[in-house]
Amino acid sequence: MSERRLSAVLTERFRRVVWSALAGYALFVVVAFAVAAEGVLRRSLEHSANAIASLLGAYTDSTGGPGGVMPATLAEHLVGMGGQVVITRTTTSARGTQQVYFLSPGMPAKRLEGLPANATPDDVRQALLAAIAERARWRYRVLHRATGAFDIYIVASREPYLLALTAVAAAAALLLPLGALSAERAARQAVAAALHPLERVAAETRAVGPAELGRRITSPTGQVEVTELADSLNRMLDRVDRAHRALEAFTADASHELRTPLTHLRAQVQWALAEERTEAEVRDALMAMERELERTTKLVEELLLIARGENHRLALARAPFDLSAVLDEVREITEAMAVGRELVVRAEPSSLVRALGDADRTRHILLNLTSNAVRYTPSGEITLSLRTRGALVGAGVRDTGPGIAAEHLERIFDRFFRIDQSRSRALGGTGLGLAIARLLAELQGGEVTVESALGAGSTFTLWLPAAAD
Repeated sequence: MSERRLSAVLTERFRRVVWSALAGYALFVVVAFAVAAEGVLRRSLEHSANAIASLLGAYTDSTGGPGGVMPATLAEHLVGMGGQVVITRTTTSARGTQQVYFLSPGMPAKRLEGLPANATPDDVRQALLAAIAERARWRYRVLHRATGAFDIYIVASREPYLLALTAVAAAAALLLPLGALSAERAARQAVAAALHPLERVAAETRAVGPAELGRRITSPTGQVEVTELADSLNRMLDRVDRAHRALEAFTADASHELRTPLTHLRAQVQWALAEERTEAEVRDALMAMERELERTTKLVEELLLIARGENHRLALARAPFDLSAVLDEVREITEAMAVGRELVVRAEPSSLVRALGDADRTRHILLNLTSNAVRYTPSGEITLSLRTRGALVGAGVRDTGPGIAAEHLERIFDRFFRIDQSRSRALGGTGLGLAIARLLAELQGGEVTVESALGAGSTFTLWLPAAAD
């Protein structure tokens, strides 16, 4: 299914809305006109009825007229005159029977006949109204007003306002397409003007390529929604740019770090293949190559660990665990690493502390911190401790080493950053331990902090969320 342009979709929807609105408005005008005209007609009839009712006091009974008339004939005569009035009066004869007389303009007073002898005045009214309705139908309006012994019937024709209503309906039908076409043209122009900032943002976004990640979308755009979109795209480009720069730096650093062991391996192979090498010399070369391969393997594993962690593909548990027990295991391993050195490894006494996270990854972090402490502290003391900070619990590693200068504190967690390149390589470091420690801590909702000064040692602290009791 082919996609449509937003301008076409909006224009079509606006066209439907305009047609519906105009048609509804035209219908409303016609209905309102009819209702208003009907109201005017009713007020006119009521005014006439009120005037006639006020004159009924002067009405004299003139029942001496010859003959009588049937209700249907009377109704037909009344409707034929159009907009006329009939007044009926009910009287009681000397014999006690009720008789109904009527009077209409241009007609003498006559008695209404053709009704049952026991017909009540209400029966008379219903018979006369039924006869009028039978002939008037929708073209006439009938108003009945009862005033004591008198009943007033007024009939008015609807034809005058029906002609005007027809003219209004015809004008609405003729003007509706013209108004809809004009509104559609205006809608097309309005949609084009409204989408112009969005099209400009799309064009500027398409212009951003791998080599132009530093470019940003122009903001503000003149429309709040489009400006918010442009700002969101700019924030996304910031993240992409940072990730791209980090990837470039990572690739460059990894290439540099891998080039050194590969060069070393090639040199060892070339040396071992030279003539007149004794078996012992070849064995020493192979052992050196094995050590370099182990170091390279460790480097590659740590690079893969960082890559999986940054892509959130590293499985980490999130469960309560005993941080004090983990710290005690790390202390024992650190003591083994410190054998043969003038180092004392101790742990400050503490009560049970529970953290929320991954116990194995926490052990990995703390071992990275303690191995660095052992590696860079020729002699002295390494102290492990537990502490709390609000909703966090921490495991600290304090050493009495040379310390870290203030200008290096912000960079020591960067990949491959070494304060002393030659010394770090000699000690077997890859430059990734602290970067891995920080990454694993952040993936558990925690962090790694450092406090250090030259000549005063360093304290690294792993902070993790405290487990609920």
